[in-house]
Amino acid sequence: MRKAITTMLLSPSHVPRRPRRAQPLRDALLRPIRRLGSGVAALGLLCAALPAQAAEFPPAWAPDTPGLHPVLRLQHTCSSNLFGLSSGAAAQRLFGDTQLSDCWTTAQGGLRFDNDGAVGRLHGHALVERTQYNHYRALDFTGHDVSLTYNLDHTPHWSAYASASDRAALQDLTILQAPVLDVVRKQVVSAGGMRRLEGPFSLTADTALIRIRNAAASQRPYDMDIGLVRLGPRYTSAAGNSVGYVLSLQQGRYPNAAMQTSGAPLADYHQIENAAQFFWSDAAYWQVSGTAGYMQYTAPSLPSLDFHGAVGDVEAKLAVTGKTALGMKLYRKLMAYNTLTTNYQVVTGAQLNATWDVDAAVRLGAEWTRDQAFFPGTTRRDNIQGGAITLAYLPRPGTQLALLLGRTNRSSNVVDASYVNRTVSLNLQQAF
Repeated sequence: MRKAITTMLLSPSHVPRRPRRAQPLRDALLRPIRRLGSGVAALGLLCAALPAQAAEFPPAWAPDTPGLHPVLRLQHTCSSNLFGLSSGAAAQRLFGDTQLSDCWTTAQGGLRFDNDGAVGRLHGHALVERTQYNHYRALDFTGHDVSLTYNLDHTPHWSAYASASDRAALQDLTILQAPVLDVVRKQVVSAGGMRRLEGPFSLTADTALIRIRNAAASQRPYDMDIGLVRLGPRYTSAAGNSVGYVLSLQQGRYPNAAMQTSGAPLADYHQIENAAQFFWSDAAYWQVSGTAGYMQYTAPSLPSLDFHGAVGDVEAKLAVTGKTALGMKLYRKLMAYNTLTTNYQVVTGAQLNATWDVDAAVRLGAEWTRDQAFFPGTTRRDNIQGGAITLAYLPRPGTQLALLLGRTNRSSNVVDASYVNRTVSLNLQQAF
């Protein structure tokens, strides 16, 4: 059985950042840009019960009016291959059950708060959820999602934010490859801001402390404590386009590494990344943004895990018409992937996406992703293809009904690591 993912190595594009004001693009392109916030959500890269899909689901959505809102979410999902295994025979060998498919229902409720006052913006949520499986009832769990962020925006002179979040959800079962009840709790405290220096030049800085804990006894060796700092100058033109340099420093520690009895050794690490960042847009039809850098990942007690190489991500968006938009992403990144032979994988990939606002109440989206992953220290090579179609319907303010159809195909040169998974998910969200 593979060990659990415990965190993703964070590059500058993954850490909290100062909110960027939305550009006056066409409506079809404006919505994705408005999802840029304090960036705290980007740190929640784990703790998802839904198997990995190309599309964001449920689609980004928030109440239309500020203030305090009770919210409710109901979601029913069916997966044809819950554990990412090649066959029922492989499942029988690993945990004594041949069934790969299952359906589960999640009910989530709580409060959302958003108050944009004269001094700053305070926003957050407090949600509790319960998930129950039809066949693998041992995976039933109760989770939570709590977040609070305060933004001060005195653009163009300075801006700042402080944020805290606490999230508990089931570990990715395609990594565990067994019905192991491992509820992962991730706690993040972050702060940062921007200060104008002279003319078009400014300085940005962010810091974050991340604590990850696994509930399953077999996964506790993979608990992690992460500290992160990033800073750098930025040049912003009068049109709002920008280019900058960011130095990111990260330190990761496994406090329970001594509890590990098998698998690849766990080694504390240091990570340094030097990266260029850019944002370029005509403020009407298109925008291109991203990072390109060089990362040095060092594990002093286990040099075989060291990685030095290029990383980055580039994203382009194009408003084709007032109702349709196209997007593309290219990326190369490190992701934690604790197996019997390694602690991380290097993923290089591309993603294409399209959205169509059929009318004011209906939005259709499609995404296709292709990744290649290699695992340092091993001969393993994986090719992953995924696609998804999402349909969102907003019959009235405060209500969203969404449907996802997804398919993932993973091909590997490792026994029992190749699989196909099909997913159907129906989601209802209501703000009162």
